[in-house]
Amino acid sequence: MFIALNTDKSEGDVETQIVIPLLTNGEMLGIPSDCIRSKEHLRPIDIDKGSSKRKGYYPDFSIYLNALPVCIIEAKSPINDVEGGYREAALYALELNKKFESGVNPCQCLIATNGVHIHAGPWDGEATIKCHVGDLTIGSKVLTELQELVGMSTLLSLANHTNAQIRLEKFKRPFNQGEGPTLINSSVGNNSFAADLSPILRRYFTSHGQQEGPEIWEKAYIASKEVTTYDKALESYLKERISTAKSAGKKLLSPTKSREASLEGAIRRYDSERPVDGALQLVTGSVGAGKSLFARRYKEQLQPPEISTKCHWAFLNVNDAPPKLENLREWVCQEFVKSIQKEGAPIDLEDAETQEKVFSANLRARKAYYDRMNKSSDGRGNLEEARDIEQWRQDPEISTMAIARYLHGDKGDNIVVVFDNVDRRNAEEQLVCFQLALWFMAQTRALVILSMRDVTYELYKNEPPLDTYKSGTVFHISPPRFIDVVKRRLELSLEAIDAEIPDQVSYSLQSGMQVKYDGKRAADFLRAVYEEIFERPRNVSKIIEALAARNVRQSLDMFLSILTSGHMTEDDLTRVSMSPRNARLSEYTLIKILMRGDSRFYNSTSGVIANLFHCDSNWKRPSNLICVEILYWLIGKRKAKGDNGHMGYFAVSHIAQALEKVGFVPEDVLGACEFLVANALIEPDTLSLVNLERNDCVKVTASGFIHMRILSERIEYLSSVLPTTAINDDRFSDKIFDAMRTENATGRLSLSRRLTLTRQLGEYLSSQRKELRRHDGYSAQLKTGADYIIGHIEAAVNNFTKDKPGTRPTQQDFLDTI
Repeated sequence: MFIALNTDKSEGDVETQIVIPLLTNGEMLGIPSDCIRSKEHLRPIDIDKGSSKRKGYYPDFSIYLNALPVCIIEAKSPINDVEGGYREAALYALELNKKFESGVNPCQCLIATNGVHIHAGPWDGEATIKCHVGDLTIGSKVLTELQELVGMSTLLSLANHTNAQIRLEKFKRPFNQGEGPTLINSSVGNNSFAADLSPILRRYFTSHGQQEGPEIWEKAYIASKEVTTYDKALESYLKERISTAKSAGKKLLSPTKSREASLEGAIRRYDSERPVDGALQLVTGSVGAGKSLFARRYKEQLQPPEISTKCHWAFLNVNDAPPKLENLREWVCQEFVKSIQKEGAPIDLEDAETQEKVFSANLRARKAYYDRMNKSSDGRGNLEEARDIEQWRQDPEISTMAIARYLHGDKGDNIVVVFDNVDRRNAEEQLVCFQLALWFMAQTRALVILSMRDVTYELYKNEPPLDTYKSGTVFHISPPRFIDVVKRRLELSLEAIDAEIPDQVSYSLQSGMQVKYDGKRAADFLRAVYEEIFERPRNVSKIIEALAARNVRQSLDMFLSILTSGHMTEDDLTRVSMSPRNARLSEYTLIKILMRGDSRFYNSTSGVIANLFHCDSNWKRPSNLICVEILYWLIGKRKAKGDNGHMGYFAVSHIAQALEKVGFVPEDVLGACEFLVANALIEPDTLSLVNLERNDCVKVTASGFIHMRILSERIEYLSSVLPTTAINDDRFSDKIFDAMRTENATGRLSLSRRLTLTRQLGEYLSSQRKELRRHDGYSAQLKTGADYIIGHIEAAVNNFTKDKPGTRPTQQDFLDTI
C-alpha cells in the first residue's frame, strides 16, 4: 500500500503520506482521528543526558486513550536515521512514565518512520518490528504483527489496564448509610415568625404571576434610570450577558414612570403605515429581566390615550404551549381568541350580533349558497348560516383570522400580540416561535412583539430564520438589580403590614415558650434582613446577585426563602425582630439558607447552590476536582474569542481536549459539563439544560464565578456539601456521616467540628491533586484549579485560627484579575 519516499521529501511529507494513513486507515491500524494528537498537544521535555541532551523535544504525534498517551509516534525525513527517531520517542516515553508509580507505565508503544523504514516496539526496549514501508500491504505478516502490537484494540486494552491501575475506586456519598437517606431528605419547614407575615411576603416576594397585579406594575416597576451598579468583579460577568445591548440595530428600552418612547414609536409607525403583512418587534433580554412585566405595564399604564383607544392587545404565554411545541398554530390561535377578548377588545363571540360582524366576510363569501337554500326551503339558508357561524366559532384559526379582519380591517384599529416567555425555551424552540410569529403576523396583519433571550439573538442573528430580521430594530431590556427590586417590594410590603398585620404577633421558641410583640415591629424585622444583606459591607448580596444571574423572578424567590426559612433560629428571629438596630444575621446563616432551602441538610435538589466537588463514581476516572478545573479553565478564557465566535464560549470537545492534557478523561469532562449546565454554573449556547453535545459551546456564568471566588472560601459551604459529595476515603466519609448525625441530634454543628471537616477536605483534595501531578501536562501547569480551590480552603480554615482571628488574605484574588 505504501511507497517509500525519496530523499527529497520532507518530514511533513512523511507525516501526511505515511504516518496519518498508517494510523487512521481501517485496514491498517484503525485508530480514530479524534484519538490522535499532534505535537502541539504535548509539552516539550528535555531528553537524554550529557552532550547529547536535547532540549525542548516533543514527538510528532501521540495517541491518547482514557486521557493517557499510550503511544508515541516520531516522524523523520528520509535523509534521517529511523533508529534515532525511535530512540528519541523512547526517551520521551521514559520521561512520561517515570512520573507514575513503579509498574504503572501509560505510554507502552512506540512507532518511528523516516518514510522509508518503520520501526515499532515497546517503550522500554528495542524495536520488535523493523520493516520497509513497502512491506505493509494488506494481509501481509508484518502488517498483522504491527496491528497486534499497536492496533486500536491493543492500545485500548493497554489504556484500560493502565486506567484500572490509577483509577480511584470506592467513591461513595457519606450520607448513603444507616439512617442517612432519611436524614438527607428531611425538611425543617418555615420559621414560626413568618407565619403571620407569609401572605404578605408571598404577595410581594414570589415570582408567580408577578406581572399580573396592578400594584406590581404600577408601584414596583424599576425604571432604567433607577438601576444601580454592581460590584466591579461581578459586574463583568453579569454585564457580559447584555454586552451586545448597544450593538448596531439595537435600542435599549428606557421606560420612565409615564412613558417609553421607543415602543411608542414602533406602534405609531405600525398605525400610520398599516403594513399588509403586519409587523414584528423583537425584544431581547436575559431570562427574568422583566420583559413580561414591561409589556404588561406598557399596555396598562404607559400607552398614550390616542394609541390606547386604537390598540387591542393579546398576551400569549408560551410557557403554556405544548411541551414539544406540537400543533402550535392551533394553540396560538386558541390563545389569541381567548386573550384578546379578556384584554378588553370590543368583541364577544358568544353574542349573536357580534358573531355576524366578526364573520361578515365569511358570510358574504357564502351568500349565494344561503340564498339558494332559502329558495329551496323557507328559512333553510338562515339555518345553514347559523350552523356555519357556530362551526367557524369553534375553529380557532378561522376565528383568529375573522377577529383580525374585523378589528384591523373593518374598524381600522390595531392589533398588538405579545408572544410572552419565549425566552424561557431553549434556543431551538425560540427559533421555532420566531417562525410562528412570522406566520401569525402575516395572517393577521398584527404587530407582534416577541421576547427572546439576548444570547439566542446574538448567536443566531446571522442564520435562518433570524437573518430575515436583520434590517429590523431590536429592543433590549436591561434587568434591574436584585437590590433595587427587593427594596421596592419591601416598601410595598411595609405598607401592607401597617394595614393588615394584627396589633400583636406571636411565635414559638424551641422551649415551647410563646413570644409576643407589637405586630408593627414585623416591619423592623424585614428592614433588618434587608439591611443585613444589602447595606453591610459583605459578600452575601454578591452571592445572591450571581446565583440569580439577573433573573428577577429567581431573585424574589431567594429573598422569600430567606425570610421564611426554618434555618433562621428563634434566637435569630428574636434578636432581629426585637433589636433590629443591633441585630446581626450571620453570613453563615444566610449561606446555609441559600444552600439548604427547606431541607435539613444540603442535597442535590435543595437551595440554589451547587457542589463544586461533584463526582460520579461511574466516570472512567472519577475525581472531585474535575468541575473545579473546568470552571477555572473557562474563567481564564472568558475574555477570549470562543469557538462559536462569541467571547467566552468554548466547545465541550475543546475543553475536554484541554483537560485531557492534565489527566481528565474526555467522557468524564462531558459528564461534568452536563452537571455544571444543570446547575447553571456554565451556560450552553443552545440554552438547553439537557442533551449537552460535544460540539455545543459553553461559557462560565456569574454563578460559576461566585462559587469559585467566594463560596469556596466559606466554612458553611465547604462543610455542608460534604455529606452528598462522593468520596473515596472511608475514614473521612465516616467522620462526615458522624457529624451529620450530630447535627441532626443537636440542631447545629459546632464551628470547631466544621473547621475540622473543612481542613480534612483540603487534605483529601490535596491527595487527588498529587495523583494528577503524575500527568505531565498537569505538573507543567503554573497554577491549576485545584491549587486555587485548595488555597481557598486553607484560607477559610486560617480565618478562624487563634493567631489570625477574623482575618482574610488582603492580596487581590487571582480570579479578580482575569
